[in-house]
Amino acid sequence: MRLVPNQPSRSVPFSGRLADALSGANAVAYCLVLPAILLRLGFTLAPAIQTFWLSFTDKSLMASGRFVGLANYAAMLSDKTLIASLGFTIFYTAASVAAETGLGLLIALLLMRQVRAKWISNFIMLLPWVMAPLLAATVWKIMFYEDGGILNQILRDAGIIASPIRWLSDANTARFSVILVTVWKNVSWVALIFMAALAALPKDVYEAAEVDGTNAVQRFRYITVPMLRPTIFLVLMFRGMGEVQTFEQIGGLTRGGPGTATQNLAYYAYQRFFQELRYGYGSAINVLLLLLTALIGGFFAWRMYKASSR
Repeated sequence: MRLVPNQPSRSVPFSGRLADALSGANAVAYCLVLPAILLRLGFTLAPAIQTFWLSFTDKSLMASGRFVGLANYAAMLSDKTLIASLGFTIFYTAASVAAETGLGLLIALLLMRQVRAKWISNFIMLLPWVMAPLLAATVWKIMFYEDGGILNQILRDAGIIASPIRWLSDANTARFSVILVTVWKNVSWVALIFMAALAALPKDVYEAAEVDGTNAVQRFRYITVPMLRPTIFLVLMFRGMGEVQTFEQIGGLTRGGPGTATQNLAYYAYQRFFQELRYGYGSAINVLLLLLTALIGGFFAWRMYKASSR
């Protein structure tokens, strides 16, 4: 039998691929989604372009918006409050995401066990996630009251504390309190993602490992964690991008206080833009926040792609 050598496949020109994509049923589909795409671009791309432009001007309530180039960005380098806000943003994001990921995986492992009435536990777990962020922050603020607050009363009745804890008026405890509320609010979403990933893992691998005599800790370390690596990076990407832009928890709990102890970039941008009406400088801070968000998202998206391609 005579073998015919493989012929190099000729690439289809871009114009041909475009014509195929826009022909027939594809053209109807594109026409149907076009209004949604245009609305999405109008509500996201247009404000983003305006924000970028304002960041290069001195626009404020008293100024008309003269082009100043990189003056707003240069002013950031000597803005001690902004530098402190950036430091707290990084600390808050790292601590919240680490706690959410660890606790979310632990909760998912516990809920994946065969227990009765699992749907009840799943429903209760999701309640914090579906609650409005500002409403959750307000409820927790009432619980954090020094005099008459639920938490201090419980701790005092249990004999754990003798005097009320200054949950929101002390800098250190205020940082802890903000992170606590954020983790409580978002850990159920993380657990839900991990539960879906755990349900998709192949059971035969665990059965083979159990036959080989491995214990639960070894199976978790050498099987579960490596197979969950893409999901872990997915969680880190979404939660990292979400926490770095947190506004509701900060505004509802502490308003950036005491002083500027819990002030992050999002709340600082809000103060400069809406309270001081310094639109140019506030837009420059928002651009910095956007770049930080893109950096976090891009890094973990790249790690997720590398983990998935192994």
